[in-house]
Amino acid sequence: MKSILVLTDLSKNAAHAAESAAWLADQLHAGLVLWHCEPKIPVMPGYAGGAMIARAILGPDEGKEAVHDALSKLEDHISGTGGKYKPQLSARYCEGSLQEELRKEIAGQAFEMIVIGASTDCAADHVFFGSDTWKVIETANCPVLVVPPKAGLDQLSKIVFATDFEPEDLKAILYLEELSKTLDFQSEIVHVTLNGENDEGKIEKENAFSRQLVELKRPVSIKGIRGKEVVGRLNRLCVQTRADLLAMTHHQYTFFKRLFNDSVAKKELAHQKIPLLVFPVYQKKS
Repeated sequence: MKSILVLTDLSKNAAHAAESAAWLADQLHAGLVLWHCEPKIPVMPGYAGGAMIARAILGPDEGKEAVHDALSKLEDHISGTGGKYKPQLSARYCEGSLQEELRKEIAGQAFEMIVIGASTDCAADHVFFGSDTWKVIETANCPVLVVPPKAGLDQLSKIVFATDFEPEDLKAILYLEELSKTLDFQSEIVHVTLNGENDEGKIEKENAFSRQLVELKRPVSIKGIRGKEVVGRLNRLCVQTRADLLAMTHHQYTFFKRLFNDSVAKKELAHQKIPLLVFPVYQKKS
């Protein structure tokens, strides 16, 4: 049975993300694994929505008890939703490096998705500035979903996927297409071209990408949009189309991370309030 891995730091924001994961589990008939990694030294937690302050480290017994308490609350939430499917729940506690322990966890089981909470209303802002979130995305071999505190998935009807015509984008599009059969959402595939940009190499790349879609017999259309800068244009598109989720692959994510050196990009993405789905470069086939 496929499962969803929910990373938690036992915060309120992480609990909200877990509830979104529970909705996904209900729709996909998947199990839920609530996973908490306790560092061995004091840190500034933030990978799953925690307050950016140093905290006392829980001992093994306290940590396990806290995780099981969070699991019990999640179970109560699921019981109160009235869903027909009751996902199999489990909790796991470990100590050590987040990245190393996560690598061990995902090596032992094929997860459908990893879900984490954002510490701010802007998922993108949290992702690009959260070092632990970056570690999760770097380590993951399945899609990583980042859920802001005030956003949910129960009304998921529109997804915007940003493409740069890379091979990994094709895999992500096919994944979203399969996912839409269950979750019943529409996907809009978009590519942002900067004003004045006329790159013949980019055109050839786009044509090759489109031919691949045709060869796979996928009737997917790609919407080309222009703007003064990529981040703001993409953000405005999400607002205009009332998108419920923004998706991108890891290479595109890395591009956006570089853009955060630009103050305009920071200002524009601060308005992005919807969940963010990042596909890893080396995603395992479902």
